[in-house]
Amino acid sequence: MEKRLMHDAGIEHKPQWRRRVFPYVLILPGLIYIAVTTLVPLVYSFWTSLTFNRATSVRPPHFNGIQNYIDVLSDPSFWNALKVTAIYTGTTVVAEMILGTAIALLLIKLTRGRKLVRLLLIIPFSVPPVVIGLMYLLIMDRSYGILNYLLSLVGMGPVSWLSSPDIAIWSIIGVDLWQWTPFVIISAVAALESMPGDVIDAASIDGASSMQMVRWVILPLIKPVLLVVALTRALTSLKVFDVIFVLTNGGPGSATETLSYMVYVDAFQRFDFGRGAAVSWLLILIAMVVAIPMVRSVLRSDVA
Repeated sequence: MEKRLMHDAGIEHKPQWRRRVFPYVLILPGLIYIAVTTLVPLVYSFWTSLTFNRATSVRPPHFNGIQNYIDVLSDPSFWNALKVTAIYTGTTVVAEMILGTAIALLLIKLTRGRKLVRLLLIIPFSVPPVVIGLMYLLIMDRSYGILNYLLSLVGMGPVSWLSSPDIAIWSIIGVDLWQWTPFVIISAVAALESMPGDVIDAASIDGASSMQMVRWVILPLIKPVLLVVALTRALTSLKVFDVIFVLTNGGPGSATETLSYMVYVDAFQRFDFGRGAAVSWLLILIAMVVAIPMVRSVLRSDVA
């Protein structure tokens, strides 16, 4: 009898043990995939950043500590790329959040055609960036572009949209605004549609004006969504490469060379893999500095 009870107890405990282990078994393939495709390359790139590894040199790869980081941080081109990246990221994120939220507030008032407008808004950020770059390469061509043609109709001369050091970065920012502002609009509209209607009705009954309602009711309610969208846009803007590669190749000179493009130049044009890896890790650190405060803001807003 005692053996039978022990056996029954074992039968009862065995499924519980399996239930505890089974979820980890399910996620194990995913963890292995992440380790192979993400963690291993990260560790290898960090090791590469600590080595002299230049394909054009007769010297074999060898460990040289933080010398690559010292060389990068003492190079004026790094600080220029950092400045271009900061201008690009800051301008695009702020402009897209303001424009996207404002247009969403107008779009939410539509009673007809909202689904059609939303469908059209999906198009810009669903098109591959390389295709968008080629499209705007034709639009902004100094001699044959339609943009300069339209300016000529009002008596204005041709503008060197992509070959002027002072204008090129703003032209690329304009392309980014066209592509990603619709993403902010759609996200903001979804947040506005999920707001509790009784709060809006209560504010209206209390006599709140449209601006007061937006400032004190609507924006606080959709703030968590806007913070997540801003974080997403900030991280994607920091690593922009393809549009710049197609439109300007980082030029004229280094006027549009971002940190991501600098990684490409160092690693795949100069074949200095150690220096390219060092720049990429500095970019990762910058992204973390940008992301951590924004993530904390998102978590605080969720708790509130």
